[in-house]
Amino acid sequence: MDKDNLAVRYLPVSELKPSTYNPRRWDESAIQQLTDSVRKFGMVDPILCNNAPGRENIIIGGHFRLKVAKDLGIKEVPVVFVNIPEIERERELNLRLNRNLGAWDLDLLAEFDPALLTDVGFSSEEMDEITGIDETPEVFDLQKELDKIGITDIDIQKGDLWKLGNHYLACGDSTDEAHITGLVCETPPSLCLTDPPYILDYLKGKKKHGKPTEGFGFKRDRKYLETDELPDNFTELWMTNIAKMASPNFSILCYENWKNIPTIWGEMAKHWKVKNMIVWHTPNRNQGFAAKYKFFSKHDIAMVGQGGEPSFNLEPEDELLQNEYETALFAIQGKPQWEGYEKGKKYQPTDFIEFNVADEKSSGQGIIFGVKPIEILIPYIKVLTKRGDWVIEPFGGSGSTLIACEKLGRKCYISEKSPTYACVIRNRWEKLTGQKGVKVR
Repeated sequence: MDKDNLAVRYLPVSELKPSTYNPRRWDESAIQQLTDSVRKFGMVDPILCNNAPGRENIIIGGHFRLKVAKDLGIKEVPVVFVNIPEIERERELNLRLNRNLGAWDLDLLAEFDPALLTDVGFSSEEMDEITGIDETPEVFDLQKELDKIGITDIDIQKGDLWKLGNHYLACGDSTDEAHITGLVCETPPSLCLTDPPYILDYLKGKKKHGKPTEGFGFKRDRKYLETDELPDNFTELWMTNIAKMASPNFSILCYENWKNIPTIWGEMAKHWKVKNMIVWHTPNRNQGFAAKYKFFSKHDIAMVGQGGEPSFNLEPEDELLQNEYETALFAIQGKPQWEGYEKGKKYQPTDFIEFNVADEKSSGQGIIFGVKPIEILIPYIKVLTKRGDWVIEPFGGSGSTLIACEKLGRKCYISEKSPTYACVIRNRWEKLTGQKGVKVR
């Protein structure tokens, strides 16, 4: 670096140009402290400016000092120069100089490359705060998507692997060890979030059909695609395969029908400690979902297991996350409890989440059997992982886990046995992001 550039010069404040991208902000207390310091000692810390052609006198470091100098009526300030022609390097130096000082303008920080922010030293929790949740609205109807896919439109085959942005979609059987271990694993997953559809105990034979509000609506011989033949040790196979991929500090959250909880519990306990049972309460599920002489169910259950020493990610989130998801997770109406504290008292995420289904026609049936709302997935992905972590979903279905990961800045390995549903997952992600998936093999 040219030593002459680092010589201190005095320039009129009117000649200095604040950068438009500077993300640093300051509060009244900081302004008063710096003002008192400058009054007492003068401007003893020079302002750093660029003198590269086209970037002359652009401030890289010292916006706060310049503001205070102007407020105090100071006409000239000490300046040192560096020659940085590339604006991206100029922005990076600004970021690094400001890293450990004061507060940030999160909107301006969000305009920086996430990789650069991570390299500078922003933690996963800070990245969550900076970028927040992807607010892109999603309009998704599973049945409409299935209706649109004809035989000639199914361009995914078993054995295919697709890259969807930061995620991977594989078409294959998750009970097959070679399929699961053959996924592109850049990093072992920190979380498995899944809802195995294949062993639900549906009623057999002909049932009376009618409107959901009449208390009927059972379907005859309802089955998921690719579920005609399942091994007796189905749960053992897929869970063992996931355990072989898991990171040392790992969590698994598995939704299941209550009848299958003993099986899920037993297999989960072979690999991890069973920690919790989460209940998803659906207040507006109608009684067409209930069989005769059985208690009407308005909930779904998820078992939670953990290995190693995973920790909760309870760092503060942006306003949207707080408003939309925190109440469901912490069961505290209208209070921002992502950070887990209030008046010194620590709050833990609860094992009870309440969410109304949006589809009035299905009144819960189609949602329970098919698309899991991302609103009940996002809170637990947020708490059980950090930004950039990998989440594995062995039973992709309609792709809700992948969509939740996309919105939270997590990465997803998602597997789906049915080529039809694999197409649904890819199409759903492409529709949300406006990007195109790329076939890897």
